[in-house]
Amino acid sequence: MDREWMKDPNKVSPRYVAGVEEFIRVALQCMNLDGLTLCLCIKCVNRKLQKIDVIRAHLITVGINESYTRWVNHGEEESEDDECPSIEEVQNEYDDLGAALYDAVGVNFINIGSTSDLIADERPTVEQAHYEKLFEALNNPLYKDCESFSALTFVIKLMNIKVMNKWSDKSFEMLLKLLHEALPEGNNCPESYYDTRRLLCDVGLGYELIDVCQYDCALFYGEHATATVCPVCKSCRYVHNQIPHKRLRYFPITPRLKRLYNSRYTAKDMRWHKEQREEEPGILRHPADGKAWKHFDELYPDFATDSRNVRMGLASDGFNPFSNMSTTYSMWPVILIPYNMPPWCSMHKSNYLLSLLIPGPKSPGKDFDVFLRPLVDELNVLWCNGVDAFDEYSHSKFTLRAAVIWTISDFPAYAYLSGWSTMGKLACPICLEDTRYRKIRDKQCYMGHRCFLHSSHVWRKSKEYDGQQEKRPPPRYFSGADILLQLENVILRTPGKAPNNASRKRKRGVEELNWSKKSILFELPYWSKLLLRNNLDVMHIEKNVCDNIIGTLLDDPLKSKDTAKARLDLEDLKIRKDLWLTERNGKYEKPHASYTLTKEDCASFCDFIKSVRLPDGYASNISRCAIDNNKLGGMKTHDCHVLLQKILPVAILPYLDKRIRGTLIEFCQFFQKLCAKTLHVNELEEMKSGIVTILCKLEKIFPPSFFTIMVHLCVHLPEQALLGGPVSPRWMFGPERRMGTYKSYVRNLARPEGSITEAYVVDEAVTFLSRYVHNIETRFTRPERNWDVPTTTYKLDLFNNKVRTMGAPSFSKLRVYERVVQCEHKEVLRVRDVREEDLEVAQKEEFPLWFKTKMALLKACGDPRSNDDLYSLSQGADDRYTIWHSCIVNGVCFRCKEHDDKFKTQCSGVCAGGDHESANFTYYGVLLEILELDFIYQRKVFMFRCKWYNTDPKCKRMMVEHNLTSLDVTSNWYAEDPFILATQAQQVFYLSDWSRGKNWMVVQKVNHRNIYDILEHKDDDEDLNDEVFQEEESSELPTFQPTEDVIETSLLVRRDVQPIILPDDFVVDLRPNSEVFINNRGEDEEDGEFDDGLLFGDDELMCEYLSDEDSDHEDINDDDDDDDDDDDS
Repeated sequence: MDREWMKDPNKVSPRYVAGVEEFIRVALQCMNLDGLTLCLCIKCVNRKLQKIDVIRAHLITVGINESYTRWVNHGEEESEDDECPSIEEVQNEYDDLGAALYDAVGVNFINIGSTSDLIADERPTVEQAHYEKLFEALNNPLYKDCESFSALTFVIKLMNIKVMNKWSDKSFEMLLKLLHEALPEGNNCPESYYDTRRLLCDVGLGYELIDVCQYDCALFYGEHATATVCPVCKSCRYVHNQIPHKRLRYFPITPRLKRLYNSRYTAKDMRWHKEQREEEPGILRHPADGKAWKHFDELYPDFATDSRNVRMGLASDGFNPFSNMSTTYSMWPVILIPYNMPPWCSMHKSNYLLSLLIPGPKSPGKDFDVFLRPLVDELNVLWCNGVDAFDEYSHSKFTLRAAVIWTISDFPAYAYLSGWSTMGKLACPICLEDTRYRKIRDKQCYMGHRCFLHSSHVWRKSKEYDGQQEKRPPPRYFSGADILLQLENVILRTPGKAPNNASRKRKRGVEELNWSKKSILFELPYWSKLLLRNNLDVMHIEKNVCDNIIGTLLDDPLKSKDTAKARLDLEDLKIRKDLWLTERNGKYEKPHASYTLTKEDCASFCDFIKSVRLPDGYASNISRCAIDNNKLGGMKTHDCHVLLQKILPVAILPYLDKRIRGTLIEFCQFFQKLCAKTLHVNELEEMKSGIVTILCKLEKIFPPSFFTIMVHLCVHLPEQALLGGPVSPRWMFGPERRMGTYKSYVRNLARPEGSITEAYVVDEAVTFLSRYVHNIETRFTRPERNWDVPTTTYKLDLFNNKVRTMGAPSFSKLRVYERVVQCEHKEVLRVRDVREEDLEVAQKEEFPLWFKTKMALLKACGDPRSNDDLYSLSQGADDRYTIWHSCIVNGVCFRCKEHDDKFKTQCSGVCAGGDHESANFTYYGVLLEILELDFIYQRKVFMFRCKWYNTDPKCKRMMVEHNLTSLDVTSNWYAEDPFILATQAQQVFYLSDWSRGKNWMVVQKVNHRNIYDILEHKDDDEDLNDEVFQEEESSELPTFQPTEDVIETSLLVRRDVQPIILPDDFVVDLRPNSEVFINNRGEDEEDGEFDDGLLFGDDELMCEYLSDEDSDHEDINDDDDDDDDDDDS
């Protein structure tokens, strides 16, 4: 319907008046019992109820809200082809909280009385009286005659500020009291935080409190909801006075999934995985590209047909809500991550759905399934029957179904969720009973990766790896049906940690393997048919591998795997005799291994770490991790992620033998390739064999104790990437950060669970409503660290510069670079197919003047071919230009070299693509100046003046070794042609290459976390302008091709370094335990007893699994926990 009359500036024209009467006729059908309806004038903007005569007068005298072109709030039916507006389209100067309440509660935000059946949609109705206070707050002004705020708008914006800035409840309540006193008498400002929270609770989705047995035996839920004693251990439900020992907080996921479709801001994104994502054969960019997703579609085509059916990942881990306090406490949230959305939405913390908050102070251990019961029951309903939901995007009802397709957790929690114990000789949950283990002194090691090689491979015949030839086949693949057969042999245990529970201490039978239980997730009808049920967490594997390597290199007494016991292990296996402990003059000597650094090298290594400068926003300041005693400490998981992939390959270049460092660099590049946002199937297939080669080479270098279970798990990561797609949606970085947010919610230290719960519900409501308020910073409008300026829309992309300058400008004359500008123009002429012999003449005499004159003549004649862009370009830039020292380009911070040297971050490195001798070429350099050139008609062009390093292969100023590119930074290339457009630059950073000298640097490219290389379906009628300059895509990683060049055993000893002298009594104490344990699947050792609901008994191995972000998993005795959910959040 034509609504152009709304833009008519003449409010008394016949066209405008007729349009007003048209609106009045529609509004008359949507009156409430008092004869009122919403007024859409500029002042009322759909927030005030008025009589028809008043509305007519307002529209004539004040004017109409031009953005309200579809009168859905006045009973008008929307057409089916109307698309839900995006956030950018719907944002204007007015808030849209009426739409927010409509999306949240499923009814119109005015009381339309008996005419409610005229609302033209199929949204399920709800009891409107429950939301009376919300409607009243929406329609009441903050104070009399206030036209800027309703009471609800004011509360939401104020709560948003509280949430964004993490105000305490006390400070917020003090502010409310002050505002209530400052505003005119009779205002509607809440006087307390409690009143504010009560108002928003109706928008929130709430939670359920479920009492738990004090020994984690059972929930007082379902048929036991009214019981007063535990149905398992018969202990009392309450401490005293109806106060339970424990309470589980359960957040039903059905209303939260329905709200994703109710909201006009998320309904369309929930279809993205099927309707907008473009499939590319052989390329993995989203979990939907993986084999597991496609296999699920084939098994359940009825589920796959409707793109609105939700697939989720289940993530869980324990954390201590008391931060670094000495109190030991383990609380376990269970988070669901919907994968229907694009990656940049599904991984946003606002879309993480908290479903369970398992109380502490003890870890649930084997009894994790007890707490999952309500969630699994709800998942079964969502799978088998589905629930009725409303899709705001299509304005129709549908049956919503959902499925959990895998779990995400660290390795200890993997055991809780899967039921397979991740400790002991069969610790690998992928190899299961075929795990290749070996018993060494006081622990197990997991060597024998030669079994993955081809049966005729020459390495299988060597005895230098573990003292034996490798004749075993690779581990078998165990399907879901195979696992179900194994689980039939598992004895059903009584849950709980009650003292009288005989199942607490028992020995596992041989036929049970490492299964401790049958996971409750197998109750889901589809669970056993999934190709990938439990993900190995790459984040924690990376950290453990990094700790193993760094600890051994620096000979850290706490983390090194090259201990005296490790040398005795070599003696037990009768391999690498040169590394054995030797007795001389009554003393024992430990030869210095080639894979450990000397004290001088350790100091130099730490000095290198201290010199590292990374790009702004790329990582934390890793140089702080180099501590005084020549060790690295205090590294977080992301520090290890960056150190392993980018820094360590360069840091070890001067110190280790070429074969040793080559193997370690290949290991680091394996993780770099694996963690890329875009994966290629053919490369992953190569990585499956490549990681086997790397691990076999490492077995030839490091002692057996180096090969913990976390190192072994690397062999399974490429296969899991083929099944599940990119790593980023399946690792623990996102859930761990979300748990950090939950930790910040704790205000009442006596009731951490209640504090987190109340804060989460309020945060959930404020986050939802903040999508609908404007002119205020919210989670969805918060500028990024390096925020961009809006992109201009000129026809010539040369002038469309998304560049935000920073700092104080300076000015200079363009004639300084006149010769350089001519060289730039020569390249333009080559692109236009001008003959080589005519370039100089055409450039200096003909073309510039002809172009300028021609455009001027066309402009004078009014010829449309001479548009403002071409005319501006033809007239040339102003002779005076502006110089900046910093700028933001496409979300990336660049700084000039001179200014950049003052910072601890490095933002001056640049690279750009081009050609050299008719071949594609990549140029590396540093940024010297940022130039802003002004043209007529307010056109601007931003250019970078760079110093380019000589990367010509003929000049030997660039060396490539181990896929690392090292440059001589004293060289200079293309000094007469230093300019590129700002949008052509890609950021790099440089690390010192001390193996070649102080003038050499290794270049490392940067892949920014917020840039996704994902193709989407485009509309056929979309206007695609020809781009003059096309931005470079994400840099391609070097080819992953591990060599089979192994080191000789004799080279594993540094004979130029004095051996370490060990105390005689220390070695004598170790000597008696010299038996060699060889893996034999026909022999079964008895596993140790496990107690207190934990699946782990080896403290040493537990320390290896836990990162700094993990919680304590040990059980403690503490006072009974009786939370009060009304405590401050």
